Amino acid sequence: MATVNEEILNNVLRHEIGIRRYSDSTIRKMIALLNRVDDRIANDLATRQIGSAPFTERRLQLMLEAIRVIVKEGYTTLTANLDKELKEFAKYEFGHHTGLIQNALPMKWEFVGVSPNNLYAAVHARPFQGRLLKDTYRDLEEGAFKRVRDKIRMGWVEGRGTDQIVRDIIGTKGLRYKDGITEVSRNSLRTVVRTAVTHTSNVARGELYKQNRRLIKGVEWVSTLDGRTSAICRSRDGMVFDVDKGPRPPAHLNCRSTTIPIIKSWSALGVKGLPAGQRASMNGQVAGDLTYSSWLRKQPKDFQEDVLGVKKAQLFRRGKIDLDRFVDRNGKELTLDQLRQREPDAWEAAKLAA
Repeated sequence: MATVNEEILNNVLRHEIGIRRYSDSTIRKMIALLNRVDDRIANDLATRQIGSAPFTERRLQLMLEAIRVIVKEGYTTLTANLDKELKEFAKYEFGHHTGLIQNALPMKWEFVGVSPNNLYAAVHARPFQGRLLKDTYRDLEEGAFKRVRDKIRMGWVEGRGTDQIVRDIIGTKGLRYKDGITEVSRNSLRTVVRTAVTHTSNVARGELYKQNRRLIKGVEWVSTLDGRTSAICRSRDGMVFDVDKGPRPPAHLNCRSTTIPIIKSWSALGVKGLPAGQRASMNGQVAGDLTYSSWLRKQPKDFQEDVLGVKKAQLFRRGKIDLDRFVDRNGKELTLDQLRQREPDAWEAAKLAA
C-alpha cells in the first residue's frame, strides 16, 4: 500500500504532463498575438519604401519611432493576455493541489484558502532568476524592438530595399518564416511562457503549503531526471526544505522541476481513531527514490503512449531504454529515424518497422 506522500508524488507527476500541455497551448495563443505584431511591422515598412529617394535619416528615425509604437502596443496586448491566463492558472493550481492532497489523506481536512487576487499578487511578487515577471515582460518587448531596429538600420546603411529588409525581419514563406529575425522573438516568448507557467504553478502550491503548515512539514524538490535535466536540478532533486524557506522552481529558464508537500505523520498531527493501515500510510516520510523513467514504466500503456507517442512508447517498453536516450547532448528530442540509427539493438528488440 502506497503511503500518503507516495500517492501525492505519483499524482503530481501525472499532473505535470498536463501542465506541459497547458504551456504548449498557451504558447500557441501568444505566438498568434506576436504574429499580428510582425504583420503590422511588415505592412508599415511596405508603405514607407526604404531606399526610395529621398529616404533621409530623419525619415528613418520617424519610421523607427512608428515601429516602436507598434511593438509596444503589441507586447502590451500580449502580456496582458498572458497575465490573464496565469491568473486563472494560479487559481486552478491552488484548487487542484488542495483536492490532490485531500484525496490522498485517509481523513477529512479543513484547508485554508487564498483569494485569486492574493495568488496573482504572489506570482508577481516572487522573483525567478532574480527578476520579477514584469521585468521579464519588459525584456521581451525591448529585445524584440532592438532586433528589428538594428536590422532596419543595417539594411538602410547597406542600401537594401524594403522587400529585402522585410524578408530579413519576417523571414520567407518557404522556410515557414523561421529565417527572419522575429523568430528569435518567438523563441524568447516560448521560453518565457514555459518558465512563467512553471513559476506560477509553484507559487500557487507554495501559498497552499504556507497557509496549511499545520498539515505540511516540508516541501520536496522533484526534478524530471532525463538527458535534459540541468546540473542544479539534478543536485536539488529529493531535497526537502522548510515550508516557507529554501529555493523553489524554476531554477532556470525552461525549468521542468516541481515540488510536492511532505505531509506530517498521523501522530504529529494528533489524529485519533485511524485504523492501523491508514496510520501506516501517514508515516510522515519522504517518498522513496524515483526517477521519471522508473515512474513512467509503472504507468499504464495508454498513458505512456500519450506522453511519448506510440512508437517511442514501444521503444521505451520493449527496447528497455531510459528517457535520457531519447534526447541528444543539447536536450533536443530525437526523431524516430535518429533513434533507429542510434539505438539499433533496442529498435530490434522493440520489433519496430523501419
